[in-house]
Amino acid sequence: MGETRDSVRDVWGARTPYRGRWPARIDEHLTEEPDRWVRSCCVLCSNGCALDIGVKDGRIVGVRGLKTDRVNRGRLGPKGLHGWQANANPDRLTRPLVRAGGSLREATWDEAMGLVARRCRETMGQFTPDAVAFYNTGQLFLEEYYTLSVISHAGVGTSQLDGNTRLCTATASQALRETFGCDGQPCSLADLDTTDCLFLVGSNPAENQTVLWMRVLDRRAGPRPPKLVVVDPRSTPTAKEADVHLAPRVGTNVALLNGLLNLLIEGGHVDRRFIDRHTQGFEKLAATVKDYPPREVRRITGVPEPKLREAAGVIGTAPALVSAVLQGVYQSTQATAAACQVNNVNLVLGKIGKPGCGVFQMNGQPTAQNTRETGCDGEFPFFLNWQNPEHIRRWAGLWNVDPQKEPGVFEDRVRKKGKKYLVKVPKPTTVKVYTPPRSKGAGR
Repeated sequence: MGETRDSVRDVWGARTPYRGRWPARIDEHLTEEPDRWVRSCCVLCSNGCALDIGVKDGRIVGVRGLKTDRVNRGRLGPKGLHGWQANANPDRLTRPLVRAGGSLREATWDEAMGLVARRCRETMGQFTPDAVAFYNTGQLFLEEYYTLSVISHAGVGTSQLDGNTRLCTATASQALRETFGCDGQPCSLADLDTTDCLFLVGSNPAENQTVLWMRVLDRRAGPRPPKLVVVDPRSTPTAKEADVHLAPRVGTNVALLNGLLNLLIEGGHVDRRFIDRHTQGFEKLAATVKDYPPREVRRITGVPEPKLREAAGVIGTAPALVSAVLQGVYQSTQATAAACQVNNVNLVLGKIGKPGCGVFQMNGQPTAQNTRETGCDGEFPFFLNWQNPEHIRRWAGLWNVDPQKEPGVFEDRVRKKGKKYLVKVPKPTTVKVYTPPRSKGAGR
C-alpha cells in the first residue's frame, strides 16, 4: 500500500529521459488492495491523463496511471494521485434534493427528474424553448456532452446552452476561428516529442499541467533537448527553466508579440512560400508590426531589447516550433488579439502542419475542448459554422431535424403577434491571418 512518490514534495517525480520515445513510468496511490480496476480518466487539469481506479466493496481505494496512454504514459500529477480521496467525504451529496415549503428535502431520482421535466414543459409552453437554459462544466466526458447537446439543441430546442468554456477558453475558440476558420487544435501532444523549440505564452505547466511539464522536462533531460522561451510577468518554475524568459508588464501581451513578429519578419525568418500558398493578409500584418521595433516594445512592455532579440533568434532559427497559450493570455486585456498573434508566429514561420510544429490554444480543464466539439457551450457541434447554410443542412441531416427549427440558426425564438422572424444567414467566413489593432498606450 502507499504511493510511488510524495507528490506534494516531489511534484514531477524522477526524470525519464527520451530514448526514441517517452518512456513509461507508473505512478500509483493505494490505501487498500483493490478487488478490481476500472478504466477512467483524470479530470482535474487540462491534460486528461488516463488512469485505472482501484475499487473495493464499491469504494475507491486508489488510482494508478495507465502505461499505454499517449497522454501520460502512466504518470499522474498531485491532483490525479489524490483528488479521488474527496469522493469518500461524508459531506458529499448522494441523493438529489428538491425544494418544498422553502426548504430542501431528499428525493428519489425519479421524483427529481420528473420535477425537472415537468417544469421544463411548463416553461417552454409559456415562454418558448429559449426560456430553458443549460449550463455545464469542463469535466464531463465527450459522450455526456454530446448527449446533452442533442437534448438541448434538437430535443428542447433552446439556444441557451453554455459552459465553463465561456470564461475559461472562449478566447481560444475565437482565436482558432479567426486564424484558421475552424475551432480545433492544429497540434498534437506527439509534436512535443520531436519539436526543437517550445514557445509558452501565459502558460505555466510546471504548476498547472504537471504531467505535461514532466514530458517537457524529460525531453530537456534527453538527447536533442528543445529550447524553451517563456512569456510570463512572474518568475514561475516554468520561467526559471526557460532558456529565454520575457517578463512583460501586465496587459502588454499584444505589443510584445507584435515586436517579436516584427523581428522575425525583419530577420528574414519567414517562410514566404508557405505564406503565399496558405495565408491571407500577410502584408497588412507586416505593416502593423513594423510600428513595434525593440525600442518601442521596451517602452511599452519593459522587456529589454536584447532579450526580445534573443527570443526572436531562438524561435526564428528553430527547425520545428510548438507554441502554447493559456490563461495568462485568455484572462488578460486584448486576449483574442494576443492569442491570434501567437498563431501568427507559427504561420509566418511556416511551422504548422508538420511534425514537431503547431499551436496549442490550451484548455483550463481536460474536456473544455469537448464542450466546443459537441456544441455544449452554445456553439454548433462538429466544428460546423453557423454562418454557412450548407453546414447547417449537414447538421440537421445527421440529427434528423428540420434545419428551419434549429435554435439560433434560421429563426429567432421571439414571437410577436404570432409570427416568427427569420434571420438572414451571412456568407461563410474565410481563413485568414489575423491582424490585431495596435495597442494604444498599454503599459505607459
